[in-house]
Amino acid sequence: MANGFHGTADSWERITKPLTLLDPELEAFGNGKGLALGKNTKNWPDREFRWTDRLGRLIQIFLESESHLTWTLWICAYEDRDNQRYWRTKTLKKAVSIEQLQRNLSGDLEDGWREVTGWKSEVLYSAK
Repeated sequence: MANGFHGTADSWERITKPLTLLDPELEAFGNGKGLALGKNTKNWPDREFRWTDRLGRLIQIFLESESHLTWTLWICAYEDRDNQRYWRTKTLKKAVSIEQLQRNLSGDLEDGWREVTGWKSEVLYSAK
């Protein structure tokens, strides 16, 4: 994932198309929270909400396995202090099918949003 996608246009279509099934529900969630929906950031299949209040915060669905077409939903809060990154993460769904993500997407997004917005600076740990 760190280096992005390097395959063919057909392969890109195959691995990004499943996410379009989630887009209406993701857009509705983002609109309700005042968050913009990011798509395919860093040249990798994903959907994300990224915002900053006191901390940087992220809710993201990304392609876990290109060969199995599985997806991961995770949340993250972070901040930089003393030239060091501090963060906290939690995986809500790991390596699941798009159908498994769809089953309770709104509930999972609400739960993730509630949890990640509740995290304070004191609960972050060094990323090193």
